[in-house]
Amino acid sequence: MAGRRAGGHGDGAAPVRRALPALLLGLLLAGQALAHGERGDGHRHDHGPTPVPAGVRVPAWDELSPEQQAGLERLRPHWDQLPASRRVRALEWLERKARWDAMTPEQREKLRAGARNFRDLPPELREKMRASMQAMRALPVEEQRALRKRWHEMSPEQRRAWLQTGGPAISPPPGEAE
Repeated sequence: MAGRRAGGHGDGAAPVRRALPALLLGLLLAGQALAHGERGDGHRHDHGPTPVPAGVRVPAWDELSPEQQAGLERLRPHWDQLPASRRVRALEWLERKARWDAMTPEQREKLRAGARNFRDLPPELREKMRASMQAMRALPVEEQRALRKRWHEMSPEQRRAWLQTGGPAISPPPGEAE
């Protein structure tokens, strides 16, 4: 049992390191997933199937690209019988995984730091952040970029102060007149 620790389990952090990418993918989607349900208490309430947007056709297994089939192999036996909403979520997950895999280690760490910062916010500020992000999605792309640029130029204290007044797309930055 050379190389094992006293508890007999070897490197106890290894399973955590292996699970971290999946956990972070889930955190990436938390804001979007929460935006789909009515929340008065900060929790998602719609546990039913995600509706498939109008005009979206969900492909059968044989219509998936070879790359998609490889990434979704575990779903192959029952893909064509899955509800359309479940297949859409699986395809979205595959896209998110591809984006994660394409990130540099620095980009991944920046994302992890953002997730930690969000987690460490008090519940009322997390809710304001969710509302701000939802309002941002309704803005034209150029306005979104300008607000994100402004946000990233601020210190954590300035960001927190802005969130307390509503946040980007809801209120002007602290110190600016409306």
